[in-house]
Amino acid sequence: MENQTLKWIDPNWPLEKRLRELYIRHYDELIHEQSKEWLIKRFSKGATKYKINTALFYRNIIWQIRERILKKQREPLTELIRTFWYMYIKPTLSRSDSLATKEDQYAQINGTLVSMVKAWKLMEYKDIGFRDENQANRKVGGNANIILFAEKLGHQDYLTEIGNKYSISTIALGGQPSVLNTEYFVDNLKKTGLNIQRSFYLFSIVDYDTTGWIIRDAFLNNLYHYGIKNIRVIDLVYPDMLTEEEIKLSRYLIPAGKDMTVKNENWLKEVYKRNYKNQKYLEGKTTKGKILYGLEAESITTKRLTEKLEEVMVPLIGKSEDLLRIYELKKLNESIKALIVHKVT
Repeated sequence: MENQTLKWIDPNWPLEKRLRELYIRHYDELIHEQSKEWLIKRFSKGATKYKINTALFYRNIIWQIRERILKKQREPLTELIRTFWYMYIKPTLSRSDSLATKEDQYAQINGTLVSMVKAWKLMEYKDIGFRDENQANRKVGGNANIILFAEKLGHQDYLTEIGNKYSISTIALGGQPSVLNTEYFVDNLKKTGLNIQRSFYLFSIVDYDTTGWIIRDAFLNNLYHYGIKNIRVIDLVYPDMLTEEEIKLSRYLIPAGKDMTVKNENWLKEVYKRNYKNQKYLEGKTTKGKILYGLEAESITTKRLTEKLEEVMVPLIGKSEDLLRIYELKKLNESIKALIVHKVT
């Protein structure tokens, strides 16, 4: 338990069963105020590295804070997760001689929250009232179902410019997408009265490489978790946005190695489904085997991104579901014809 290696929990089990399987229970006493002896007595089961089983402790203290807020026994936290760490977790770990010197226990708290929200479906971030440190980097527009998103915060100014011009939704992920950030983003989409079952069109500005697509897919997975499931993604960073010469100037080696082999192979399988004409300039061979190149999102100028958005995004704005279906069938027809020509030539 201490190293987070828990047995599989079905999120569809009754709540009581999920809590029981995760060893989460109600405590009348405030966990973060208790003595070292009290903490060891309640949370030492399964402990290995420290006096208490830290994973068990994390789950229970998070659940207790949520429980008391929902019962109106205390006000919502309205603080960052990091503040929660300093207020409740770190002092209690220190008091129980379980504060790590090398492990990142703050990251463990984040991981526990993600599991409790997403994997086990025990709660939502809003139950506790956590603040979103990335709040300034997301905005819901009038055309809320059209979302332009970027992997890096460096694209925020551009997202704001396009969002204001076309009244679309925008979000800069700041690297690995946050489940909390996505929860609050979807909450804001719902507040517009938008039916989240309708079609959503996402325009992606992420690095053209293994990691960039993993980040993109993680964001899509988070949206799916919160009920946005009818999604079409249009990538804006790909080889055919550049010339051969530009690719050779911009490309960089994608890391290889044991931990990347499967990821790179899976990425390449997805790439080949797109039939990019210029993909051949991003692959090579050495005596050690095949090498792959990637493209930074910044290798595509905002001018070109805007031109592409005017081509593929603007026609979608303000259209009903029926008109969108007609438009998609037309685009599908064009894509099939282009693919046939590409295969023939």
